[in-house]
Amino acid sequence: MRKQGKILKILWWVYIALLFVFVVVKFKGSFYELSNRINSYSMQGSINYNFIPFRSISTQFKYITQWWALKNLLGNIIPFIPFGLLLPITYKKFSSMISVFFTGLASILLIEIFQFFTKLGSFDVDDIILNMIGIVCGYLMFLVVSRIFVRE
Repeated sequence: MRKQGKILKILWWVYIALLFVFVVVKFKGSFYELSNRINSYSMQGSINYNFIPFRSISTQFKYITQWWALKNLLGNIIPFIPFGLLLPITYKKFSSMISVFFTGLASILLIEIFQFFTKLGSFDVDDIILNMIGIVCGYLMFLVVSRIFVRE
């Protein structure tokens, strides 16, 4: 059991690192591209926030048949499913829905604040909503998986 716990913790932290690199920073394999993106954002001085719930989500649902809309919706949900699934499996003290929900919410808020200040993304309340849907879906998967393995 101890070895299994270490493997789960390694898996959890690898997931967190990948989430940060590919979802938060949006690294596409090129440090040159990342450097250019950081420099161009800092020069633009553009507004990079949305505090109005469902503003972008409603637009994306309107154009759901177009790749960009589907990509944004699923791209904000799917990467956070493992968060809701792995957190309660890896750390038993986070096995309740409340603890997973608030840990997930705090993590997402940190991500959004990081993206706002670095201008590597934007602070978008709709991203928070979609990310939380992913975490809740992951937690529901945890409940199903834990019920299956408890019965055996």
